[in-house]
Amino acid sequence: MRKLIQFLVIVVVLTLVEYLLITQAATLFLISSLIIQLCGVVIAIRLLLFDQRNTSSKVAWIAVIFVIPVLGTISYLVFGRNPATRRFTTAQVIEKEKLIEAIHAIPNNTHEKMPRLSKRIAHLTSIEPIKGNKIEVLTNGEETFPVLLDALRKAENHIHIQYYIFKTDEISTEIRDILVERAKAGVEVRFMFDGLGSSKLKKDFLKPLTDVGVEIHAFDPITSPWIVRTANLRNHRKIVVIDGQIGFTGGLNIGEEYRSNTPDFRVWRDTHLKITGQAVIELQESFLNDWIYMENRKGAADKFINEAGLKQYFSPVDMGDEWAQVIYGGPYDKEKWVRDSMLDLIDSAKESVWIVSPYFVPDEEALAVIRRVAMSGIDVRVIIPGKGDRGISFHGSNAYVKTMLEAGAKMYAYQDDSFVHAKAMLVDGTHAAVGTANFDVRSFRLNHELMVFLYDESEALRHLKRDFKKDFEDSRLFTLKDMEEKTRTTRIKEVLSSLLSPIL
Repeated sequence: MRKLIQFLVIVVVLTLVEYLLITQAATLFLISSLIIQLCGVVIAIRLLLFDQRNTSSKVAWIAVIFVIPVLGTISYLVFGRNPATRRFTTAQVIEKEKLIEAIHAIPNNTHEKMPRLSKRIAHLTSIEPIKGNKIEVLTNGEETFPVLLDALRKAENHIHIQYYIFKTDEISTEIRDILVERAKAGVEVRFMFDGLGSSKLKKDFLKPLTDVGVEIHAFDPITSPWIVRTANLRNHRKIVVIDGQIGFTGGLNIGEEYRSNTPDFRVWRDTHLKITGQAVIELQESFLNDWIYMENRKGAADKFINEAGLKQYFSPVDMGDEWAQVIYGGPYDKEKWVRDSMLDLIDSAKESVWIVSPYFVPDEEALAVIRRVAMSGIDVRVIIPGKGDRGISFHGSNAYVKTMLEAGAKMYAYQDDSFVHAKAMLVDGTHAAVGTANFDVRSFRLNHELMVFLYDESEALRHLKRDFKKDFEDSRLFTLKDMEEKTRTTRIKEVLSSLLSPIL
């Protein structure tokens, strides 16, 4: 009888609530709309008066909030928070400082004869170039994955692996199973993936790893209660460090499309690096910096920076005589180290600047620098996709083609049945940057990124130059006539996409 009474009470309450919602729906809708619009006004005022982000980003958010008030306001609350307002735990701050201090105290073979541009970037970022490396450029998945798999199978001490996207297909499973086998053999394995980019990774896929003791972190997972702080600030780095001696980084994530096994694109054009030698220290530093951030506990860095840890994780041997300068940064840094280093590289050009990027959506400063270099008579060439993987980014990139052509740059569209995903720059044929950062606002301001700067003539630079020349041949050169022949629909898409580009 008691349960029956409880059931009847619940039915009555629900009926009354439903009745009120039906009869007062218009009033409730009006009140909620007014509240949301008021929030939008408050946000706009705050952006104008108190927010320190760049003007284009402010204007874009204000436009979205006033054009689509409800969706715009909610989107801002979830995605629009200024990363400069992020507060870290005491453990995160202290452990990072300990890690950086210990690593930067390690003697290296940097000396006064370092390349001139590297001195400028070192002064900017406090990250010095390191000699004693062998750099191998790996073109596309067909070169990258066999080399990566072979190195993973030969791991003897530890594997640190980090990706923005790690799928659950054939190549992903093969790598997972190698990690399991190496862990069983006593190799330490630490596996980290972005909480949004790899959100489809499920426990059943990861279980074989956890069963053999592999440590796993999802970087700022979107299930976090702090989603409003981190949802739009993603870790886009791709790093593998094996035994502290071999490192990989570049454009490729882990999935079948990255070895051109996808119905959407005939070829997935990408560029990756294999580094052996002293610069692996910097890849290790970047990985562990993210790792202890996710550990978020006192003493998280100690294992890596005590006497035994420094010997185990930070003792690479010289493998060549090439210079490498690993610059990493993210949305929480006071300055935009990755972007500014890339702009320094462009600004150093005497003859040519060649860029390939899947998303070409520069912020105001980057656009001004590259247009000025082009207008100064430098051979500026940029390759973007002829077919995009995301509508807004694709149209956003195309929105900048005309202004680049007017500055004297050459703009290329890659094959329209394939996708170019490489992130590389080659300047004067003697300086380069390869890594994870696109030439867009998201990589410059919202993502955690990493770029490797290469100096002087080497086989790696010659390989990049050959790849660029082939990519130019495989691409279509834009003309101003193409700009005039665009349809009205295309122009509208590009205008809207360029408007949204500062918050993409």
